[in-house]
Amino acid sequence: MKKPMILAAGLILTPYLAIAATEPAATEKPMVQDVDASNTGINKRDRDDKTLTPMDQMNNPSDLKITQEIRQALMKDEFSMDAKNIKVITRNGVVTLRGPVETAAELEKISALVKAMPGITSVDNQLQVK
Repeated sequence: MKKPMILAAGLILTPYLAIAATEPAATEKPMVQDVDASNTGINKRDRDDKTLTPMDQMNNPSDLKITQEIRQALMKDEFSMDAKNIKVITRNGVVTLRGPVETAAELEKISALVKAMPGITSVDNQLQVK
């Protein structure tokens, strides 16, 4: 009776042993990247109350409409993926733009596009060229 139980336990554990065998040995060193891929510095900056984040977006209909129209314009035009993913925060008609863009020309194009939109009282352009 004991032999079949041992065999069953071996069949259950076999897949786990195969996974363990394919993992790298503990002596292998992971590749070190030259660039810090984390955005820890940016996250620290965003924790203070001086920097607007998307959580600061106002929920009144006019501010939501402005943000929506800016987003739609960014998606419709030939902007880089970075530019399409910038933060757009609208509070009482004041639009804050934050994030990286590919070129200075792209930054200027986004700035002009946003300033031309109706309902915006001012633009705080914090975009940065990569």
